[in-house]
Amino acid sequence: MKRSAYLIAAAVVFAPSCVGAQAPGYQRIDIGAIRAEYNAEVLDRIADVLLEWSTAWSTDDIDALAESYWPDAVLIPHDRTPIRGRTAIREYFAEVAGDYGDVEAFMLDFDASGGMAQVFGNYMIEVRAGEQAGKTLTGPVVTIYLMRGRTWAIRTQVFLPSGG
Repeated sequence: MKRSAYLIAAAVVFAPSCVGAQAPGYQRIDIGAIRAEYNAEVLDRIADVLLEWSTAWSTDDIDALAESYWPDAVLIPHDRTPIRGRTAIREYFAEVAGDYGDVEAFMLDFDASGGMAQVFGNYMIEVRAGEQAGKTLTGPVVTIYLMRGRTWAIRTQVFLPSGG
């Protein structure tokens, strides 16, 4: 019994000094640097998806545009009720492709955690045809990206109309 008491006492005495000890040459992990590196990597991947999306939009490549979304994605255009699923999203873009010109999106906020990222910003869309031809639609846009496997795509996208 005495021997185990000595071992316990030694563990209590030496444990606090050992907890802070490091192996020579080992650097402490900087959680802030890891988070910044993760955010940069996710932002880079999201930028790739956004570039493909905007290129497909500006060239009226409906199939490529729809492929930017997950099969179960939700799109809420500025003037419609929610559209669910890649097939319905493809049909929507095929219907309005001739009406809209170029789109510009500006990122104002970004956050990511695990396999999900959100981007908040503003959009500007040129209207080429219809009642609003010649106008520019503007407003806030929220896009949620989801990673499945190693692929990022749009899970939810909401184009809100301008407040004015």
